[in-house]
Amino acid sequence: MPSIGVRYWGIYSRVPDNHEAIPGQIYESRGSFNQPIPEDIALGFLKDWRERLLVEKGVITNYIEVKGTDFVIQWKVTGTPEPGIVSAIVIAILVIAAIVATAYMLSELKAVIHETGQVLSIMGPENLSILMNVLFLFAMLMMFGPLISTIAEIPRRIMPRRE
Repeated sequence: MPSIGVRYWGIYSRVPDNHEAIPGQIYESRGSFNQPIPEDIALGFLKDWRERLLVEKGVITNYIEVKGTDFVIQWKVTGTPEPGIVSAIVIAILVIAAIVATAYMLSELKAVIHETGQVLSIMGPENLSILMNVLFLFAMLMMFGPLISTIAEIPRRIMPRRE
C-alpha cells in the first residue's frame, strides 16, 4: 500500500459538488482506477500525480494512497474560494489519475512488445515457423470443432431410431 504524505484521520465528510472550497481546509476524495497499479511503480506514479495536481490545478496534496485499484487523496486549495470548486477538483483528480494510468499502461505495453521482439529474434526462423504452425493448427481445430460436430450429427438425424 504505497502512500505519500501524512494522513489526517476523522476529516472525511460528504460535501455537495457545488460546495465552496475553503482555503486551508483539508478535503478527502476517494475513487478507483480501472486497473490495479503495481506496487513496484506506485511510488513514482504517486509522485507524478502529486506534481501534476500542483502544477495543473494548484491543489496541494497532503496525502495520497493507492491500494490496488482504490485510491484516497487528501487535498487543500490556497487562495480565494471559488463556488463549485470541489466538483472541479474531484474531476481533475480523476482525469489526471486516468492520464497517468494510461501512460503507465502504454509504457508497459511498449516493454512487452520490445521483450516479445527480443524473444522472437532469439528463436530463429525455424523455431518461429514451428510455433506459427502450431498456433495455426490450434486455430483451425478451434474453428472447425463446431463444423465437425455438426457433420457428425447428420447421420444420427437421418437414420431411424432403433427401439
